Amino acid sequence: MKHALLFRLLAFLLALWPAASTWAQVTLTTSPYTENFDDLETAQPTGFSVRTGATATVLGTPVAAFPTAEVLWNNTSGAFKNFASATGLEGTATAEQQNNAPNRALGVRQTGSFGEPGAAFTLQLANTVGKGNLVLTFALQSLDATSTRTTTWRVDYGIGATPTTFTPVATTPETPATGGSTFSSTPVTANFGTALNNINEPIWIRVVALAASTGAGNRPSSAIDDFSLAFNSNIATSPSLSVAPTSLIFDRQALNTNSEPKSYTLTGSSLTANVTATAPAGFALSKSNAPAASSTPTLTFTPAELATAQTVYVRFTPTTGGITSGTITHTSTGAEAKNVVVSGTGIDPNNNLFSFNVCPSGSTSFDTWTAFSVTGPQTWGCTTFGRAANDPTNRASAPNGLQINGFASGASVSNEDWLISPAFDLSTFQFPRFSFWSRVAFSGAALRLRVSTNYTGTGSPTAAGVTWTDLNADFPGSGSDVWTLTPDVDLTRFKGPNVYLAFVYTSGPEVGAARWTLDDLRLQNANAPAAPVLLVSPASLAFGYQAVNAAAQQTLTATFRNLTGPVTIASSDPAFQLAKSGTSPFSNSLTYTVEEANFTSATVSVRFTPTLAARSYTATLTASTAGAANVTVAVAGNTYAPDNTLDVVNWNIEWFGSPAQAPTNDDLQQANALTMLTNLNADVYGLVEVVDTARLGAVVRQLPGSYKYKVADFGSNAPDNNDPDYVSAQKLVFVYRTSVVSNPTFSGLLRCPNNGTTCPQYNAWSSGRFPYLMEADVTVNGQTQRINFVLIHAKANENTSVADAQAAYDRRKVGADALKAELDARFGTGNVVILGDFNDDLDQTVASGINTTATSYSAFTADAANYVALTLPLSQTGQRSTVDFGDVIDHVVVSSELNAFYLPSTAQLRTDLAAQIPNYANTTSDHYPVLTRFAFGYVTASSSARQANTQLDIYPNPATDKVQLRLPASAGQSVRMQVMSTDGRAMAQAAGSLEQVNQRLNQQLANLSAGVYILRIITPSQTYVKRFVKQ
Repeated sequence: MKHALLFRLLAFLLALWPAASTWAQVTLTTSPYTENFDDLETAQPTGFSVRTGATATVLGTPVAAFPTAEVLWNNTSGAFKNFASATGLEGTATAEQQNNAPNRALGVRQTGSFGEPGAAFTLQLANTVGKGNLVLTFALQSLDATSTRTTTWRVDYGIGATPTTFTPVATTPETPATGGSTFSSTPVTANFGTALNNINEPIWIRVVALAASTGAGNRPSSAIDDFSLAFNSNIATSPSLSVAPTSLIFDRQALNTNSEPKSYTLTGSSLTANVTATAPAGFALSKSNAPAASSTPTLTFTPAELATAQTVYVRFTPTTGGITSGTITHTSTGAEAKNVVVSGTGIDPNNNLFSFNVCPSGSTSFDTWTAFSVTGPQTWGCTTFGRAANDPTNRASAPNGLQINGFASGASVSNEDWLISPAFDLSTFQFPRFSFWSRVAFSGAALRLRVSTNYTGTGSPTAAGVTWTDLNADFPGSGSDVWTLTPDVDLTRFKGPNVYLAFVYTSGPEVGAARWTLDDLRLQNANAPAAPVLLVSPASLAFGYQAVNAAAQQTLTATFRNLTGPVTIASSDPAFQLAKSGTSPFSNSLTYTVEEANFTSATVSVRFTPTLAARSYTATLTASTAGAANVTVAVAGNTYAPDNTLDVVNWNIEWFGSPAQAPTNDDLQQANALTMLTNLNADVYGLVEVVDTARLGAVVRQLPGSYKYKVADFGSNAPDNNDPDYVSAQKLVFVYRTSVVSNPTFSGLLRCPNNGTTCPQYNAWSSGRFPYLMEADVTVNGQTQRINFVLIHAKANENTSVADAQAAYDRRKVGADALKAELDARFGTGNVVILGDFNDDLDQTVASGINTTATSYSAFTADAANYVALTLPLSQTGQRSTVDFGDVIDHVVVSSELNAFYLPSTAQLRTDLAAQIPNYANTTSDHYPVLTRFAFGYVTASSSARQANTQLDIYPNPATDKVQLRLPASAGQSVRMQVMSTDGRAMAQAAGSLEQVNQRLNQQLANLSAGVYILRIITPSQTYVKRFVKQ
């Protein structure tokens, strides 16, 4: 029985020995130190370890249990391995020859998930005291000739128990490599010179792959063998110092208080004088873990004390807020100085800033805020993409912040994650206020800010008995992707000794997965109440067409905080009336009392009831309360019947039908596209990002009425429809109602000769995604116009670097400039509409960090006499044309000739239709359709409209060479004039004051032939139409 127990004990110790030996150090004695790895079947050699995740600043994670069994060279599983050495064998060696080979090599097989990059062979030396001039030689072996990828290796070293910096060493050959379909054993030499001479600290020497492999196919089987480290042993021993660790990071500490101590070890060798340790301001030192009062800025150690390692205790004693950092220096005669870097954050409890500048990777606690995951694998974590405080655009990033993103592996993953504050004692605060910066990209649920006074600080925040209250804080809009300050969230109602705040993130298939980032959270003890906050969203409402005397409703959300008086919301036009949600009657204004509204959000119903036919309605809703700036909402609608108008829609249908791109359910996307196009009921559609044209054909054939479609015979990287990339390319498509559109012709603009790829515009238009032109006769209300529809999908923005962003902008601008020149030359006096995905806004560019803020379409916007951006007002009122981006990048620009037929204020982003489709952003498209409307000739007016028309005077009528126009004073000073023939042709137009357009009309009268003409005067509130006769 005793023998059995002894045998089991020996077996257990032998099993532990290989792992234990991995952590041992090599003590250099006789030069050279050599290792041939022939005993790998037992264990790794003493002092050697194999690691993954190595970087230029990280030693790497050791592989705890090295697999000692023999492995063949062509084994493709990712792992460190005991390979047969290439020495004495050919690349064609059999499995038996490899397994029986006594000459072994320490190897690794990299894969996409193992050691790629970051695989490292590592040797740890105890020290080099009395030794120097180290020279390393070894054989770097490439063992699998079937592996086509290439891995490059380097030799480097780090000093200290846990080094954070590794210094590369020049080698011969200069760039050692394995793979590339080779079988080889390459001698490598690395000369350390004097860099490692006489060091009294641990030294790590690595053969490491820091860069990803290159090429395609399998990664190589790589190995090292015949490791030899030569050195001189007659290096004079000089005084030396060492410290470990070399840095200390302290937690947040209240000003003018002393932290709990942290410590490091100070070691000396061959000292001839005392050692002086000096701390920077804000830190104090002690030789013992004694009360803080015994700490001093400076300590002295004698050589006798440092005959054994000494523990030095450090306390953080901040006197100013923010990060305090510095270096504890250690000096002694003849010894190289050694330093310990120290840092900590001093906090003012009355102005407590959480900047996350110290943000450890992989942690669940950040500046004392704690992450807690209720559901799902994604969690709050550090990111280097924090807020750049000095950037006026609030788009730039700087270390560090906290971030979470529930989108993974191409899908929105179900998550609920809390970021919980430390306990705050607000009992002595006068007016506690909380503010924060946040940023959101992509579509998904909004963050929630909550408060609790009975959470314990540990465990689940959703545990039974724990109560949380939602704070009515405002967050940036979904996908806006700009740093936004939420100031002065009032916590006065929750004053107490144990107050916790929490940000709650949710994601999932139904709500999407936004990426939220937080930075610069601040809790303040203010001496005055927070100012009243009044928010209303959205910033505009577009009702579109509505029949006369029929009502349509939409809603607004009004948010109220810190109110000191009632809130009033009033309409400037009785056509738009208001009601508190779920109540009636509607009226021109609403009032909310402080008691009913403070710290709440209210839904406001807006009803549009037009009373006049064939006109545009615009108005302003104004919300006001004492102490807050007024908030306005622009509202618009019209009574232009669709049967008498040309309705045009442009829509990016996000990789429509692509089997390789999102949305992933192509059948559902097809069904939703049919729903959207049916509800839009437009006469002309300009569609972009169409991949599967067969699916599109099926949709068009199911549309009510008679439609046809035409697909561009080119796309990105597909100069024509015979190119193999054409099938999977994003294509441009026109869909048109045949009862309205006739005699269409189609062509690509700016295409390279012979459908080539070498002309400048190929690059400018996203490698061949040229503008697509449809020239067609359009008949509306009995009148026909020849219109040139130009559909574009411009070069997208790049955000990987400022250089890439600038290059993308430049390409897009080159394309836009060339397009304008082409249109000016071909259609200088024609009806032109440019529509589609411009990938830029028209007020200013959306490109970040480049050398200009001007839109890349400045050639068009600067030529206001000839081109009008119909969708620019949408951007100016804060709307967005995509789900994930806070600007309008889908636009419509028309020539001045076509602008004469545009129905004012009818440009509309059809977000209302998108809202009717469940999970629209993930099932249908990330863009919203854009609608614009036009009318030709004379639109029959109702009796009320005819009454308005009688208020337009033309004298004399009939006219010869001069007329005088008169309008009622209520018409205003800003008008647009159109003169049309009875067959709908535009004869003259102008914009400006009534006097200015009158002058323009008189200048054109002489050019008009005798006959009957229609004069239309358009004002912001009314359209006036009258016939006149030219003699």
